[in-house]
Amino acid sequence: MSGADGMTASDALRDEAVAWLVRVQSDQAAADDWAALAVWLEASDDHLSAFEQVERFAAELTERASEIASALRPASSRIVPLPRRAALPAWFAAAAAVVALVVGPMAWRGYQGTPTVYQTRPGETRQVALTDGTHIRMDAASTMTVRLGWRTRRVEMADAQATFDVAKDPGRPFLISVGDQQVRVVGTEFNIRHYDKTVLVTVRRGVVEVRQPDLGPAPVARLVAGQSLRHVEGGDRSIQTATDPNAAFAWTQGRLVCDDETLGEMITYLNRRYPTPIRVSDAIAKQRFSGVLELGDEDLVVRRLARYFSLSVHRTDREIELR
Repeated sequence: MSGADGMTASDALRDEAVAWLVRVQSDQAAADDWAALAVWLEASDDHLSAFEQVERFAAELTERASEIASALRPASSRIVPLPRRAALPAWFAAAAAVVALVVGPMAWRGYQGTPTVYQTRPGETRQVALTDGTHIRMDAASTMTVRLGWRTRRVEMADAQATFDVAKDPGRPFLISVGDQQVRVVGTEFNIRHYDKTVLVTVRRGVVEVRQPDLGPAPVARLVAGQSLRHVEGGDRSIQTATDPNAAFAWTQGRLVCDDETLGEMITYLNRRYPTPIRVSDAIAKQRFSGVLELGDEDLVVRRLARYFSLSVHRTDREIELR
């Protein structure tokens, strides 16, 4: 939400955090200033998070000072002069100067990473090549938001399925927020399926850490190649199993591998892959299937399902019903 001047609540909170950082790092800061900061931090988790972000941003500016200064030279006329304080740390002086610039918000966005939304429609798959060298393949009817920041690479995964081949970068971990879980990697290949509040992570190469932030910072699982983790959002337990990772990746080759899946679960997925929705009754949806279904022409897929389950096909302009 933003006000009349275009400032969002998060922008205002960040500005408060910057003001507190300026106040306590001043050479005139007293014990009362630090006590007041403690009260402000304890008032809200959002306050603490904003202050920690600003501190990290200031530290990052120290490391990238020469790079930033070089980039800002053509716009030097836009710099707001600041009084020099010999007692201020060098990194803080640089941070305060950049925040005071008109281009300060651009630097902040660069630190966090500009969000880019990727989407696929029902029946559409897509390959995405990120600028860091990571490759993502998105299944149908999927949505995700990507931020490539200075310190971290972040993905927010909505209802979606995708494979990730993450470029190795020890200085910038790759973090995926999916449901109430967070997947952390440096360089590896894995598949994530997030449908109906269920998260399924399957690793084909490398190592993946899975965290559940509500339970604390420690990983709830550390997955290696040939392992998967299934979690239902809101639960405090996850199921980790050994698996054939190629089954999770089969959708990229146009196949659906089922292991005692219900027909209802299969149709939920097929309705993402094809434009014409398929319907079945609740009773029929409970029947189960194990095997491989080739995801070719929709009519052919429907006929195969009808033959296997001994059902009839009834088609209208809007949907296909199996009875």
